[in-house]
Amino acid sequence: MLEGPDRTQLVSLLAWYGELGIDSVLADEPLNWMERPGTAPGEAVRAALSGAAHQGTGTAPTSPSPPPSPPPTPNRRATGGEQPPRTQQASRFTPVTPQAAGAGSARQAAAAVNSLSELRAALERFEGCALKATAKNTCVYRGAEQARLMIIGEAPGRDEDLEGRPFVGRAGKLLDRMLGAIDLSENDVHITNIVYWRPPGNRTPTPQEAQVCRPFLDRQIQLVAPEIILVLGGAAAKSMFNASEGIMRLRGKWKQIEVGDASIKAFASLHPAYLLRTPAAKRLAWRDLLNIREALSKSSD
Repeated sequence: MLEGPDRTQLVSLLAWYGELGIDSVLADEPLNWMERPGTAPGEAVRAALSGAAHQGTGTAPTSPSPPPSPPPTPNRRATGGEQPPRTQQASRFTPVTPQAAGAGSARQAAAAVNSLSELRAALERFEGCALKATAKNTCVYRGAEQARLMIIGEAPGRDEDLEGRPFVGRAGKLLDRMLGAIDLSENDVHITNIVYWRPPGNRTPTPQEAQVCRPFLDRQIQLVAPEIILVLGGAAAKSMFNASEGIMRLRGKWKQIEVGDASIKAFASLHPAYLLRTPAAKRLAWRDLLNIREALSKSSD
């Protein structure tokens, strides 16, 4: 049995491992701390060490003391090496709903929705997407409740987050002008995104975030019952078409989106935000709009 300085160093090392979330040398299955909400990594180790510290002394355990500092690490700044990453304190551990669990609860909530107002209420209650924690408002849709053309973009931006409606900023104003060029207005279309909350810093939504929101989006498509879906932007096209190609390869081609028992014609085009940054690409977007106008004209005959 170790005694003296050796035992102290071992206890310190084990406590440090506990701070990193290592509470088992080898287990049959990997542990996912995200599936154990409310339990900070290393809590079991610290509890065991607290008891071990008093074992053999005959004293009762007192309130837990702060964990010992980790063993010193070499100072790499002087040598020009990469700085070691900082580990997060256990007291700051915040449980997050796993993406799989979030998608499961989304499917259950979306299945009970029978109208767009119920969809909005379900999204306001939903806590399975981490984007909601940093967003001000939930952006569900703008335009007609039922429409022949449904437009699906990528994610709300700053203006959309403040107003609680998709496509109301500069890109939205350009989209309105684009629709006007083929004799459509907001009253003729239904506009939404693949995610309902603004990603921090206006970044592109991740495939996992889109997957969590997808059950609500599928139910929204069923309620709107469009004849054609226009998908805007690379992230939206990849998500809706389950594809890995970029938007330049996906745009300009008719595809089918299966939602429930329905098979809906879909067409990908460039996002208006991209067109604002790259005006030369508007000629491609105009070709796409002409395809949409022609398809709508044929379906109405």
